[in-house]
Amino acid sequence: RYLRVIPMPVIAAVNGVAAGAGMAMALACDLRVAAANARFATAFTRIGLVPDAGMAYTLPRLVGRGRAMALLVTGEQLDATAALAFGMVDRVFPAETFATDARAFAGGIAAGATRAYVLTRRLLDEAEHLSFDGLLQREAETQREAANTADHRAAVAAFLRKEQAVFRGR
Repeated sequence: RYLRVIPMPVIAAVNGVAAGAGMAMALACDLRVAAANARFATAFTRIGLVPDAGMAYTLPRLVGRGRAMALLVTGEQLDATAALAFGMVDRVFPAETFATDARAFAGGIAAGATRAYVLTRRLLDEAEHLSFDGLLQREAETQREAANTADHRAAVAAFLRKEQAVFRGR
């Protein structure tokens, strides 16, 4: 996918209408937040086109093939609540506080174990092409890599002290 060149998780913040390729770009992100008044529409077949910008890949993986087909064929527009119920977005925030809430959400993630996020994202990407046994092997290798990070050691020490871990991305 086109966002795979970025090693960190990518968050889409949808405030308004995400239609067609705009919706596809949001779906290609790792996490999606939406304002309560956001709308999502596939739009392609309504103008005689097929999905593009990766939507035929991302949409069925998020909502299932049947629901994806229905959304693509009907061009039905979804509000943020329906998109949340379908698994297309991860959080819905009030429109009035959306910018602040979306930044706080992203900030909370950014303050976390970013090195582990990079490894997790890589592992999820690899999992799409591996057998279960192959995935178990990659998990073990990646877990060893994560266990050798300064962030992991700091988090264990903080846990033992009953303190909140502070991650540095190392």
